[in-house]
Amino acid sequence: MAVETYTEQRDHLLQSIEQDEETVRDAVRELAGVARCKLDVRERIRRFPLTWVIGACLMGVWLGSRGARVRVPRQRS
Repeated sequence: MAVETYTEQRDHLLQSIEQDEETVRDAVRELAGVARCKLDVRERIRRFPLTWVIGACLMGVWLGSRGARVRVPRQRS
């Protein structure tokens, strides 16, 4: 059974830490790239205006129909 020396253990740990640091750097680079890429709604509306108009109308109908369920109080005679 071979026993690792202190130097071998240290080298192994340093190598593991370097690999972890590289993984973290890659993740940060990827996250920064995603953060730079913003959602440009104006461009999407320009490309598909009819889809957005229909969607807005459907959303308005849906929201309006939810408000129509409000009960009107009865008048007492």
